[in-house]
This record gives sequence, structure tokens and C-alpha cells, in this order.
Amino acid sequence: MKRRNFIKFTTISAILFSSNIAFAKNIPSKTLMLLDEILNIIFPKTSLMPSAKEFKAVEYLVQNISNKTFDDEDKTLVLQGSKDFLSAFPDFLNLSQEKKRTLIFNVAKNNEYAKSWISKLSYYGIEAMFSDPIYGGNFNQIAWNSVNHSIGIPRPLKTYGQKI
Repeated sequence: MKRRNFIKFTTISAILFSSNIAFAKNIPSKTLMLLDEILNIIFPKTSLMPSAKEFKAVEYLVQNISNKTFDDEDKTLVLQGSKDFLSAFPDFLNLSQEKKRTLIFNVAKNNEYAKSWISKLSYYGIEAMFSDPIYGGNFNQIAWNSVNHSIGIPRPLKTYGQKI
């Protein structure tokens, strides 16, 4: 295992072990690493906006995909799409950032299934970026701060309709 992949693996493992979500432990670490890479390609750090890693897109996705209210079709597309992508491109995680980026955009342009998978990841990446931090993304309100968003009041006290 390359040093870079080892560091990613240990970071992803820390996410899983710090989480109380049993479902998250069933997601293979390679899938989590892939999702992290894809989301960081779709949402790179810019001078104005944080990267997917900074607003914790993977943590948001894991926390929410584990909830019983998460759409089953979306869960299947995210997880099966990741599995299919890793099957089709087993060396993806070892490619350079530019080769990864080129591959992602070429695959999405030429394959409807891949396009819908990447589109769904983009959708959840945007949710992770701008949702209330209680849902696992928008870490320290980083995305809200980047666009000078005025926080809505009242903010949620618990997630997904739990009793207060």
C-alpha cells in the first residue's frame, strides 16, 4: 500500500470508528476512499470555496446514507456505482490527481450510468456543503462563511425529526 493511500485509509478508518453508525462500518474502506477522491475532484478548494474534504462531504454522506430516511434508490446508486467504478478502474486511487480528474469527466461524458452516479454524488456534495452542520457536513459552518450566509433561526436541535 502506498504511503498516500495508507494515510487516506487511516483517516477514513478514524471516521468510521469515531462514528456511532453501525451501517458505516459495512462500507468498504476502498469505497470511502473513492468517494473522498471523487468528491474532492468535484468540489476542489478554490480561493472562495472550501474543498469537499474541508466541509466533510464523506462524513456527511456516511452519516446520512446510514439513516433510515435516506432514499433507498440513492443509497443503491451511490454504493453500487462506487463498486462498479472500482471494478472498472481498479487503479484509480493510484493515479495522479490530473489523471483522476480527466478519467472522471471522460467517464461521465461517455456513460449515462456513470453520469447519473456522479450527478448524485454532486447533489449530496452540495447538500454537505450548505446543510446545517448538525447533519455532518459544512464543518464549522465553513461553506456558510465562504458565501457570507446569514444563518436561519431556529436551527435544528436534533436530526431527522427526532423528538427534542
